[in-house]
Amino acid sequence: MFSEPAHRWWRHSPWISNPLMRLPDRIERAAFAVGIAVLMFLIPVAATIGSVTYSDLSLRSQRQRAEYVRIDARVVDSVKTERSETDGIRPASGTATVQWSAPDGSVRSESTRVPSHIRIGETVPIWRDADGNLVRAPETAAGAVVNGTAMAVFVWLLGAFVVGGLVYLTTRAGERSRMRQWDRDWHHFLQERDHPSR
Repeated sequence: MFSEPAHRWWRHSPWISNPLMRLPDRIERAAFAVGIAVLMFLIPVAATIGSVTYSDLSLRSQRQRAEYVRIDARVVDSVKTERSETDGIRPASGTATVQWSAPDGSVRSESTRVPSHIRIGETVPIWRDADGNLVRAPETAAGAVVNGTAMAVFVWLLGAFVVGGLVYLTTRAGERSRMRQWDRDWHHFLQERDHPSR
């Protein structure tokens, strides 16, 4: 099943001793073979980068969950939302000022994102650090997996784009070289036909 394509590819490989294969053809096929090899090599490289990214995010998530504390904060002003002018749909969240107690007993307040249905006096969950400052929610394990996978895919696609571009440029240069050579050969043929050697 795969013997015929493999045999055909081997006949067109750049290292065979075919006198009809010109230098641009060999360079083009060599670039294609090297590009395939580089793409195969990029798979473990991208997987390693994605794994490192996942490990870093996972460690950050564990550190944040050890340092941050989730508490309830009281909404002290009305939620500010931006209504869409096109469809009039109310956003699911908005901005409001919330108030909470720090570890030293002081009362802190800051603006943050809250659900749009929240009213003044109601409470919303927030995260604060050891000093009582408002912080973003810790990274989740699922988020670390998604970001690690996305990084691996991005690295491989970026490498594939660069390799594909280089192979394409090599192919275009080979085509131009062949066209120039064919023009020279055709011109030489016409000269030989019109002025045959005696």
